[in-house]
Amino acid sequence: MTDKTENHISGGVFFGFVVQGRDINLTLPDRPDPALAGLPRQSANFAGRHTQLNQVFAALAPDETAGAVAVTGLAGIGKTELVLQAAHRALREESWFPGGALFIDLHGYDARRRVSPKKALGTLLRALGIPTEYIPPGIEERALIYRSALSALAAAGHRLLVVLDDVPVTDKIRHLMPGDEGTATLISSRHSLPDLGARTLTLWELSADEGRELLDGALCAALPGDSRVAAESTEADQLVALCGGLPLALRILASLLVDVPARPLSHLCRELEDSHSRLFVLSREKRAVTAAFELSYRQLTKSQAKLFRLMSLHPGPDFSTEAAAQLYGESTEKTERLLLALARRHLVEPREPYGRWQQHSLVRLYSREQLTSGDDSWGEGLMRLLAHFHEMTTLACDTVFAPVALRPTAEPVFADRATALQWLEAERRTLVAAAIWAHAANDDLMCVALVVPVSQFLAETRYLEDARRVLNAGIRSSRRLKDGIHEGFLLSFLGVVLRDMRKLRKSIRAHDKAIRICRKLKDHQALASALNNLGLALHDQRKFEDALSAHTEATQLFKLADDRSGAARALSNTGETLTELGHMEEASHVLRKAAKIFRKQGDLRGYSQALGSLAKVTRNGGDSERAVELHQRALDMADDLLTPHERAVELSNFAGTLTTAGDFEAALTAQQEAMSIFQRLGDRRGEAMTLGNMALVRQKQGKWNKAVQLHTLALEAFLEGKDDHGLADELRSLAAALVKQGCNIEALENLELAAAVYHKTGDAEGAAHTLDLVDQLRRRMGVSLYPIEDPA
Repeated sequence: MTDKTENHISGGVFFGFVVQGRDINLTLPDRPDPALAGLPRQSANFAGRHTQLNQVFAALAPDETAGAVAVTGLAGIGKTELVLQAAHRALREESWFPGGALFIDLHGYDARRRVSPKKALGTLLRALGIPTEYIPPGIEERALIYRSALSALAAAGHRLLVVLDDVPVTDKIRHLMPGDEGTATLISSRHSLPDLGARTLTLWELSADEGRELLDGALCAALPGDSRVAAESTEADQLVALCGGLPLALRILASLLVDVPARPLSHLCRELEDSHSRLFVLSREKRAVTAAFELSYRQLTKSQAKLFRLMSLHPGPDFSTEAAAQLYGESTEKTERLLLALARRHLVEPREPYGRWQQHSLVRLYSREQLTSGDDSWGEGLMRLLAHFHEMTTLACDTVFAPVALRPTAEPVFADRATALQWLEAERRTLVAAAIWAHAANDDLMCVALVVPVSQFLAETRYLEDARRVLNAGIRSSRRLKDGIHEGFLLSFLGVVLRDMRKLRKSIRAHDKAIRICRKLKDHQALASALNNLGLALHDQRKFEDALSAHTEATQLFKLADDRSGAARALSNTGETLTELGHMEEASHVLRKAAKIFRKQGDLRGYSQALGSLAKVTRNGGDSERAVELHQRALDMADDLLTPHERAVELSNFAGTLTTAGDFEAALTAQQEAMSIFQRLGDRRGEAMTLGNMALVRQKQGKWNKAVQLHTLALEAFLEGKDDHGLADELRSLAAALVKQGCNIEALENLELAAAVYHKTGDAEGAAHTLDLVDQLRRRMGVSLYPIEDPA
């Protein structure tokens, strides 16, 4: 008879062979081994990233299929902190991770401290309770035991959270990934890690509000009651901007401020404003932004490192693959491959649309330091880049703005106007920076060459302040070159931009300087253009006789220069001025002549504008039906030729004609479309004119309350748009609506103010007519007459 002895071990988790003996008592711990709950401390002042934190947290929930979440981004962007915040929060949730957490920092980018996947597995297995003598030497065998242990723990209700920090790029990282569905994994890495099959979350820089919150929290944690961020909120926002919203940099700044509690934020701002010393300031003892970037930079190949350094030369805030290829001096295909490699390391970041890239501001400074301290030959690449911008901008502007008949017949670089305009818009800030940089670098030839097409694009698309800055740089460079031809041209164009900015006196001064230069050079075509532009500014000053004289001389000079398109433009402007003077028959004749020339020259854009001007003359002559037809032809024919601003102006004029014709709903529809364009372009004067015209439609409809509301909004816009004459017209129109509402005293006040403004603008006829209306209203009200004070 054989003794049959049976025993069971309960309450534990076992994998592999278990040797059992008699009379064995096992006491299991009532809490996890410390190694399984050894997460590093989380920061007490976590700021921003709340949306991302919730996303990671939700992915760890037990009801989710366990998987991996990889948090990636630039060095110092806060990857580890987000992972720790999510891990600590998850461990506090009852029954989520009863087995605790495994944490290991792989130091993946530090050659001296780096932990290999094989060594990491040994550490993790010991944390799981595997005796050292039972840990096999091979990485495959270690991985097998590691996965088996995690799976067995999860199956027994001891689900674990694995946290892998600072993971490098190596195919051996897969050995650290759990193999079961019950174990969740959090990963942080400077690289994107698509091969791990993890859900990826990329971190970007903090916003101004988030950065300010982080800075304030760090200060108050160390110095309770510190109020410097609240007291200097503008400077705090500036600090965030100077740090590019990088959490590491902001925490270093907080440490510097904690060191000296009396130090104001403004003092630190002044130190950081110098880009040459900014990275030096952003360091404290063992924490430094430069050191964090250095670890990533050392991992680059020779080609990747060279492109990384050269990117700091790009003048704009972002750049295209083609621009990078010009700097690097290789094909776009090869350059793209290098950019993708840098993007995987978050040393550049892709932007929308694909093919555009950006460097973080502090990475850019680090990149520039590496360039200037090395032996790269970069002058040739920079010249290639600027020449590329000049060529592409010129071709794009010709495609967008030049008449079809004048465009080059060779294979076009841009398929159509929309593609060319898209390129210009994408490169706008870069083109502005490039032109200004060329002037600052004393490369005057390149500056002038860039400014000519760049300023055309900026002015035509209503980026007026940028156009002014670029033109001023070009004018100064042309003076240094003693290039009178370009100086005169750019001065005249500056006058056009200043006119559009409603700086009419400055506009006329710029035109006068241009005209003096052109007369001295005896350049008929340049002089004609300058005179034509001067006439536009004089027109807006309501000096119609002087404007007419300038346009007439311009027309004659254009003819002498055999510039038929120029002559047509001057004739078209002449027709506009004759319309204001009330010479309708003469204006109609001149505008028809201009339209005929434009059409013959193939300039459909000019033809469309001439038709629009002719429509206004026709409307004022009493033929509204014919005027509507002309407006429709102008809009339909040039739908893809007019710039947005030109279309908005034509729509506004069309609406005026529709109002005269009694088609009020169609007029409002046209005005609303015009309004949306003016608002998008930031043209307050255009908004004011459209609001006023909409108010007149409401008056025609007898909707006096709506009319008054719209007139009031128009007045505000005219004040901001710096159009005094338009303001006077609007005051007079508002008075008419107020009279209909019985608000006679308010109407009288508006009329008196309108008369004063007309007087100020030199419009004696407008002032006299308004005073007549004042007199009539007083008589109706039974108010005794009294003289209005002369505003002069």
